Amino acid sequence: MHRHFAAGTLVLALFLVPSCARKESQAPPRDEVASHSEAEARQFDQLTIREIMQGPGLVGTPPSNPRFSANGRFVYFDWNSPARLDSLNAIHPDSAYENHWNLKVDAGIWRLDVASRAMVKLSDAEADTTVPTASAWDRGRQRCVETRGGDLWLVDLKAGNERRVTATADSERFPQISADGRTVYFARGNNLYAMPFDGGTIRQLTQVESANAPSADKPKPQRKHVSDEEKKLFVEFKDRGDKEITEARAVVRPKKVYVGAGFSVTDVRVSPSGRFVAYDLQKDLDDFRKPVIPIVPAESGYTETEDVRAYVGEFEQQARIAFVDTEADSLIWYDAEATTQLDAMAWSPTEDLLLVKEIPVSNQDRNFVLASPAQKRPDGKASARVVDRFHDAAWVDGPGFDTTGDWLPDGSGIYFISETTGWGHLYTVTKEGRHRQLTDGAFEVYSARYDEARKRWLITSNEGRPGSTRIWTLDEDGRNRRVMVETPGTYEVTWSPDLTVGAVLYASAVAPAELHVLDTTTAKFDGPLTQSTTKAFRAYKWLEPETTTFRADDGVDVFTHVFRPERFGAKPNGAGVIFIHGAGYLQNVLDGWQYYYREYMFNCMLAAHGYTVLNIDYRGSAGYGRDCRTAIYKHMGGRDLGDIIDGARFLKREYGVGDKQVGTYGGSYGGFLTLMALFKYPNEIASGAALRSVTDWAHYNHGYTVRILGTPEKDPEAYRRSSPIYFAEGFAGNLEMLHGLRDDNVLAEDVIRLSQRLIELEKQNWNLTLHPVERHGYVRASSWTDQMTRAFKLFERTLPAAPAP
Repeated sequence: MHRHFAAGTLVLALFLVPSCARKESQAPPRDEVASHSEAEARQFDQLTIREIMQGPGLVGTPPSNPRFSANGRFVYFDWNSPARLDSLNAIHPDSAYENHWNLKVDAGIWRLDVASRAMVKLSDAEADTTVPTASAWDRGRQRCVETRGGDLWLVDLKAGNERRVTATADSERFPQISADGRTVYFARGNNLYAMPFDGGTIRQLTQVESANAPSADKPKPQRKHVSDEEKKLFVEFKDRGDKEITEARAVVRPKKVYVGAGFSVTDVRVSPSGRFVAYDLQKDLDDFRKPVIPIVPAESGYTETEDVRAYVGEFEQQARIAFVDTEADSLIWYDAEATTQLDAMAWSPTEDLLLVKEIPVSNQDRNFVLASPAQKRPDGKASARVVDRFHDAAWVDGPGFDTTGDWLPDGSGIYFISETTGWGHLYTVTKEGRHRQLTDGAFEVYSARYDEARKRWLITSNEGRPGSTRIWTLDEDGRNRRVMVETPGTYEVTWSPDLTVGAVLYASAVAPAELHVLDTTTAKFDGPLTQSTTKAFRAYKWLEPETTTFRADDGVDVFTHVFRPERFGAKPNGAGVIFIHGAGYLQNVLDGWQYYYREYMFNCMLAAHGYTVLNIDYRGSAGYGRDCRTAIYKHMGGRDLGDIIDGARFLKREYGVGDKQVGTYGGSYGGFLTLMALFKYPNEIASGAALRSVTDWAHYNHGYTVRILGTPEKDPEAYRRSSPIYFAEGFAGNLEMLHGLRDDNVLAEDVIRLSQRLIELEKQNWNLTLHPVERHGYVRASSWTDQMTRAFKLFERTLPAAPAP
């Protein structure tokens, strides 16, 4: 159920124009899927659950986190080469997989030479002094400041040199460089420092205290009298010139400013003039009750406990933005309600204007605001004006929602992705508020970069194929949109500093991502340059799922994968299984490797045992526009569940599955929908395996749930109609519930409370299994094997009309 946001932020996101699908880009007919040999089909009856559930121990670990050197010559990436794993599997074929999910014998940071394509694994010492963790450029992109291993390095491309300027136990963070390339800024602790790029004295620009300002109230007359007399009587307290010393030091040191007790610094950004420093601040609130989870077994031999997040309706954090005026050593606050989500995104490259993203407490607006600390309001706070407001009657979100929003290189305006038309598209808006839409159509734009040197945009989108994320170019004005690589799949790209080369993680439907290199001037796509999969994984000729659509009862075409037994060397056994992906707002009907790759392999195994399997992008899923995303507003388990039930009817109508022979399984949001299907449609769904499931949304977290359902006290009916625990009376099938006892996302109390409800209702044919050491995302191969074995046995026991051959 996770949704991944910017670093350090954990926000859980589950998430009418009449279609989730796009009429002009329908999926290929089923008979267009590539044929395969009988031997390739029959191989899948050799798959075992234990083998599949080793995860990285079978599949390998793909490269991740690519980043370029400042000169663009090298790509650094994290990787765990499968060579050692292959050798261990060959030596110990019966036991080598177990626990290889954390095998790190060859893990580390690798370096790719872009020109020669040579790769080498760096030692830890080399990585600490070579690989950038953060970087910033001057306006001409000739000078760069980087952090490497927590220290600062300066790179001068014109001079062709680099040098290390700090070697400290403290980490230098948030490196920045002035537009003219002369001054380097960095943060250490809460404070910002400056130094000349060409060498010189380091100056401290701010002294920020996470505390309340000392009281300015005058002391009571009695206390003042006693204090004054003490100073007269005793030499210890007489004035010895301390005042003069303090004043002299104040000339070279900034005065303290107080941002409030409990606030921590999450980002620091200095304005182009160097005068103003923007602080992103965050404070953990303590006026709510924190649930606890048990830690057992624990090393102490006793049951330990751990505090976790609050329930929906209780705020956990407050965000603020403060500007430090380094000339006046004073604070200027950005005005916002305490409940507003704030993000200080970027200063203009040409003037002291800060781009701020606001999301008010209603979650129905996203505002891009330009704030000016130099132009204060009468109340002393920074002036601010909204240049773009996106309003959604449900809640604001969409592709690129958390990661896009930046200045154009010339400072004339900003660019961003918005669902204004119902699909996520690229827009610009000037400082004066003049908008331009650069892309349009029934597709989603996921990321965008403006290439100033070539006056063009580089974007990723799923135009033309809903399940493919491909790389495109378009002119400055949005015209002449061209795909750079035609091959279907998923493309995740990191651009070189000059935007001439892309380090691309490309994944197909039958293999995880590998590193490729894209030349943006010639569109030459080279790779794969890594081979991450193990020999054991490559021994199977994995089959691309068939992609098709079925018509839901409200007339919408819903995309789904189909795993037919015939393709996997088996005869249909009359039963069907629907896999339900998690997270709600996530796309799983992809032309690329799935996030749920273990389940993909499990679906192949089910098909080899005679089951017809669907993997459905139900309403609420990503990739299909705003109306699909918000179709679950105020009713999770409504339209999304309807798509699952329509999928079950599609199995019966098109694939000969029996009326009482459909099962479902899924984790997190998928577990939630499995429960709702069993409880609300007992005549349609016979059996289900619900993994780490939400059973009562009033017990889930605030950040995710409040946007979709509101708060329980204000909209209790939305919670009742969306929570499985209120529909347990309808259960009449077969249920396996599985949950990690240490789950700090969907707490195990969810399934324990539901279990008590089933007991009180005297329901039969259900079972609860707790995995004591697992959190929400299972990592141990033994736990994965146990839960999926129980799911498979449930289906084998309750679904097939006839034994599989």
